[in-house]
Amino acid sequence: MTVKTNCRSYQGSMPCSIHKDSGITCEHCVAYDPIKTRILIIKLGAIGDVLRTTSILPALQQKYPGVEITWITKANAAPLLQENPRIDRVLLIDGNYLEYLQNEEFSLGICLDADPHSATINSIARCEEKLGFVADSRGKVTPANDEATEWWLMGLNDAKKRQNRKSYQRIIYEICRLPLPAARPELYLNGSIEASCQDFFERAGLQADRKVVGINTGGGGRWQLKKWTKDGYIECIRLLRKKYPDIGLLLLGGPEEIDFNKGIMESVGDHLVDGGCLNSLLEFAGKVNTLDVLLTADSLAMHVGVALGKPTVVLVGPTSPWELDVFGRGDVLYSGLDCLACYRSQCDKFVNCMNTLSPERVANRISELL
Repeated sequence: MTVKTNCRSYQGSMPCSIHKDSGITCEHCVAYDPIKTRILIIKLGAIGDVLRTTSILPALQQKYPGVEITWITKANAAPLLQENPRIDRVLLIDGNYLEYLQNEEFSLGICLDADPHSATINSIARCEEKLGFVADSRGKVTPANDEATEWWLMGLNDAKKRQNRKSYQRIIYEICRLPLPAARPELYLNGSIEASCQDFFERAGLQADRKVVGINTGGGGRWQLKKWTKDGYIECIRLLRKKYPDIGLLLLGGPEEIDFNKGIMESVGDHLVDGGCLNSLLEFAGKVNTLDVLLTADSLAMHVGVALGKPTVVLVGPTSPWELDVFGRGDVLYSGLDCLACYRSQCDKFVNCMNTLSPERVANRISELL
């Protein structure tokens, strides 16, 4: 009996789904799909960075017909990748990924994190070609190809970072030698998550015939001013409710925003629905997926909204607004201060990049999208 082990459907330890459904065997199968190129992607950074890097997948499939893609990441980011039909396998650094790397060979290794852990994985992987970053014998990160040098230097020099006007997606497309324009990131949700979130919306009185604006207050803990001010959110909510008395407003956040969002609910809780701060990653994404417009800082929520094709208004302060791309659906709002994109974790300025973003400006942009 002939067994085509290079077929995409081959399982190794069990019959493939085609054989299960039809009983047909390898030598007579017309659905034979040979794997021609094996690509390894290493992306361990912040969850939002993992998600926005999925924009390279359509271009990789187009450039390398018959490609099989293995993605190495952390367990906390895996739910954002596991339903993606362009990814054949997700390996976790929290699990037994090293056994696979020691045994397997790849045509191409792509590491887009200029950090020692990620770069070392790319270095030890057996790949015919490597793009992005590797680590030398001293554990020091270096570019694997010339196209990665610009991004590497930006990570080492604040002035170069502030001068950059390329989006993150354009930068990684150039590193991966992929043709522009860049595709938007991708996020696929399973039916049970969609049904669960739809049930939540119905119970919360956010009927399908109402427009719903999501207000996500999270921004992570690395930069103090990634988050907008509480007063800004409260006034924006009041302005939206006054102009659109029939829309739904859903407040979202993460575990770090529990007290912050509680203060908002105490002030304007009669204007909006509390979407919670303890949602799982996919529950959060499912709630974003039911929105008509999303307001958020430069955070995981922004990347979720963009990947799901939601009109997204992004408020940006200490990070670079020019690296962000909403792919024609929404806007990136930032102040005109000279210190914009400072990448400082703390700020002692009385007038700063976040308190100069007026609620009127934010509410007006949301209104335009509605």
